[in-house]
Amino acid sequence: MAQQLPELRSRLHAQLPALLGEAGEEAGRRVIEFFTAEIRNVNTRKAYGRAVTQFFNWAKANGLTLHTIEPVHVAAYVEQDDRAPATVKQHLSAISRLFDWLVTGQVVARNPAAPVRPPKLVVDEGKTPILTAAETRELLDSIVDVAGQDDEGGDPVAAGSNNSIAVSSGDVAKLRDRAIIGVMVYTFARVSAVARLNVSDYYRAGHRWKLHLQEKGGKRRDLPVHHKAGEYLGTYLKAAGICEEKGAPLFQSLKGRTGQLTGRRLDPANILHMVKRRARDAGFDPDQVCCHTFRGTGITTYLENGGQLETAQHIAGHASATTTKLYDRRSQNVQQEEIERIRI
Repeated sequence: MAQQLPELRSRLHAQLPALLGEAGEEAGRRVIEFFTAEIRNVNTRKAYGRAVTQFFNWAKANGLTLHTIEPVHVAAYVEQDDRAPATVKQHLSAISRLFDWLVTGQVVARNPAAPVRPPKLVVDEGKTPILTAAETRELLDSIVDVAGQDDEGGDPVAAGSNNSIAVSSGDVAKLRDRAIIGVMVYTFARVSAVARLNVSDYYRAGHRWKLHLQEKGGKRRDLPVHHKAGEYLGTYLKAAGICEEKGAPLFQSLKGRTGQLTGRRLDPANILHMVKRRARDAGFDPDQVCCHTFRGTGITTYLENGGQLETAQHIAGHASATTTKLYDRRSQNVQQEEIERIRI
């Protein structure tokens, strides 16, 4: 990590908006510190980078400098931004946090974004499309057509010391992909947490199997594994032959069509590409299926079957039940028969 920081600083310096580059060496240094020391999450860093770049490019186009930006200018920028309120709110937050950092470093005297109010955001439900339980089962069943591969207990070491089973090269990819989607559905896990899993993170605790998840913000959770997810994981691990490679990534890329794992971790972008490809192959609109779909699908299905919102909150790792509620789409489940009552 220490070796990567100089490279990251150099890359960020080259990407500084012209307005910040013109503000002097100390301003540039402080901005780079903000993105390396203050913003630790990679996804947040990218989102905030886009936000401040767009703002400072707008400011320069309007004849402003870092030291002449006033609250009225920030308000004008927010006012002309016609994107979704959630996006505008995030951009304003990024601008304000950066200015706070510059104030602390005595680069500017005050934060011009602090007095600016974000657009009102009223959200009752999330926008991520979800699948029904039946559709999710259809998708999972469409991936693997290998008879007799499932292991009821999810125990990856039950097959013997070599921990592998005979499957064709394409089957390893299918079993891996089904296991990935199964983990997202049955644990409500974010794709970033699934991508970070190592083989050792799937472990036996007494008579149960658990997954050790590392979520955003450094949160760590240990969750019991649903028996179906256990079947998918156990079958995949045995087929891949990596049961004893505890320090290896759980979900790895493959060498072409050989079915051999590379040892390299699938990243969230790889997983998203896979999800859309599997959705398309199963006859679904890939634009309506993403990794977050399975988080919402799992939560909604859990609640439909009598689960408690507070428990769903705990499984999902949400700080607030209000956030969990956004994933509950039970109110969207209007049956076709009800629509057909509109007899015109």
